[in-house]
Amino acid sequence: MKFVNTLCASLALTVAAAAAFAHHSTNGIYDEERELELTGKVISWKFINPHPTLKLEVVNEQGVAEEWDLSYGGSAVTHLVRRGYTADTFKPGDVIKATGHPALLEGARGLLMEGTGDPVREDGTAIIQR
Repeated sequence: MKFVNTLCASLALTVAAAAAFAHHSTNGIYDEERELELTGKVISWKFINPHPTLKLEVVNEQGVAEEWDLSYGGSAVTHLVRRGYTADTFKPGDVIKATGHPALLEGARGLLMEGTGDPVREDGTAIIQR
């Protein structure tokens, strides 16, 4: 009986861990083999849990403005605070450059910022002071 209880507990923990990983995984969403640099104007910066979001207006090669969603992956506010981010890091109208992994889905305008460094001002100066 003790073996069965241990086995059931182990299976429950394995399933819970897999579900948590799947929720925070970016596998299959972004092309983590490529990097793309965008320059755009901040539309909004929501420094909230569970995941902060940054939206940029980027003018494409045809001169048309497009809205891009920049994701910090599974990062919560506390993770970004440790890296120097605050609720005032980005303000609407700020022009920034960001490098990240583009979304895999054709036509999707998403960029994964995880592991690619922090955005910088248009002139290349750091926004995040460490």
